[in-house]
Amino acid sequence: MTTPRKSKKPKPAHKPPPKTREQRDAEKQALAMWALLGAGGAGYGGKLKPKIEKAEREALRQAGLIEVAKGERQAYLLTVTDKGWDWAERHLADPLPESGVAFVLQAWLKRLAAYLKARDLRLADVLGTPAVPDPAESAAPDGKPAPAEPTDLRQRIRDAYLAVAGGFNRRALLKDLRAKLPEIERSALDAALKQMQREQQASLMQLDNRIDVTDADREAAIQIGNEPRHIVWIEN
Repeated sequence: MTTPRKSKKPKPAHKPPPKTREQRDAEKQALAMWALLGAGGAGYGGKLKPKIEKAEREALRQAGLIEVAKGERQAYLLTVTDKGWDWAERHLADPLPESGVAFVLQAWLKRLAAYLKARDLRLADVLGTPAVPDPAESAAPDGKPAPAEPTDLRQRIRDAYLAVAGGFNRRALLKDLRAKLPEIERSALDAALKQMQREQQASLMQLDNRIDVTDADREAAIQIGNEPRHIVWIEN
C-alpha cells in the first residue's frame, strides 16, 4: 500500500520590501500636496481631508512648494506656490500612502465635475484619449505610418478663429470657422479640433438654444459621443 503524497504548500507571495522612513514621509507630503491642490491650491491645513500635520506642512514650506500664513484664530493658511504647481505636473504618478487617498480622490472628482460643467464637456472628451496610440489607427492604408499633422495646422485654426470671433475668449460658430478653412479636409480639421480640446487648448460646445441651430450649423457640427458641437472657444 502506497503512502499518499502530501500536497506541497503554496509558496508565499513575494512581499515587497518595507518602505523606508524617507519613502513614507515623501508619500505623506505628496498626499498633503494633492489634498491642498484638490481644494484649489489654498486652504487651512487643519480643515482639509486628510488633515495636513505640522511635519508635512513644514517639509513642504521648506521645499518651497507652499507658503504658510496665520489666518483666523491662529489657523495656518496654506497656499501652493508656482514651484508647487510645477512639482504637481512632474509627480502625477508618484505613489501615495494607502490611508487618506479616498478623501483626496473625492475632492479631485468634484473639481473635475465642475470643470466639465463649466466648459460643457463630457468626461470622454477629457479622458477618452488612449494612453498609447493604436498602431492600426496611426497607420496609412498601405501600412506605412500616416503623415504627421502639419505643424502649422493649429496655428491656421487659431488664425481663422480670430478672424471669425474677433479675439480670444469668444465663441465662434463651426460653420464660420470651416468657411475660413475650405482647403483643409473635414476629417483633418475635426481631428485637430478634438485633439486641441483634449489638450485644453480649445473647447467645443453646443448652442444653448436649439431654436438657433440652423441646417448649416447641423452640417458643420462635430459629433462627440452622441452630441453635436456647434461652437469653438479658444482661450489666449
